[in-house]
Amino acid sequence: MDSELKSMLDRASELLKELKDEYESSFETFKVTDKAKNLTHEILEKLRHALDHTMSRAWEKFIAPNLSKEKRETARVFFPIGKNLHALASILGQARIKVKDLEKNNKALYDFLLKKQPFSAKENKWLELLSKISGKGKHFRLAPQKRIQEIKSIEVSTVGGSKVKWNPSAVKFGKGIKVLGVPIDAKTQRVVPTAFVVEKVEAWVSFMFDGYGVNAFKFCNEAYTKTRALIEEMVKAFKL
Repeated sequence: MDSELKSMLDRASELLKELKDEYESSFETFKVTDKAKNLTHEILEKLRHALDHTMSRAWEKFIAPNLSKEKRETARVFFPIGKNLHALASILGQARIKVKDLEKNNKALYDFLLKKQPFSAKENKWLELLSKISGKGKHFRLAPQKRIQEIKSIEVSTVGGSKVKWNPSAVKFGKGIKVLGVPIDAKTQRVVPTAFVVEKVEAWVSFMFDGYGVNAFKFCNEAYTKTRALIEEMVKAFKL
């Protein structure tokens, strides 16, 4: 892999470290920050761009020399990620590549691209998600996943509707303290069981891509590792 492709992937790796710190900070404040969302978008966008750039090199080496000047200038080249064979053919068509011609004239490249499709193997499903989310730009939502029974935040509410919430890692109560008239156990930092109040304990364990049910940081990290491996494999196989 040359320095240009390496720099794209190295930058994504640097952003992953920033994203990890930002997510951890967001868990402390119980708020998904704009920076967390922007970093998530930037990482996935860079990975998608690196894949497209690699495909562009293959196109310039194997496809462009056989096209007219007009077709070269109007071609739109992307690393193809399709939900089926028809979608794959459509994406390749934008690059002025006919599937039948590619299969006949460069079967190795055709077989490689086909093998990497989400519909070809379960282990390629990450590419489909990368394509969808990076294609949304910044128009995706990060939603906190909550897990009950871990003391990360405590909320006390009365039947009358009064409510108090705090982060026990940031607030420590001493003896004799009450919240909404209810005593706090200084040892456990929990509300003493009382009939007219409800205590809700929850933890934000991760941020999820809303609508996809996927852990955002875990996916970004996985996509980085698999994108790098795919590009290295393609560069080596086709001497790009």
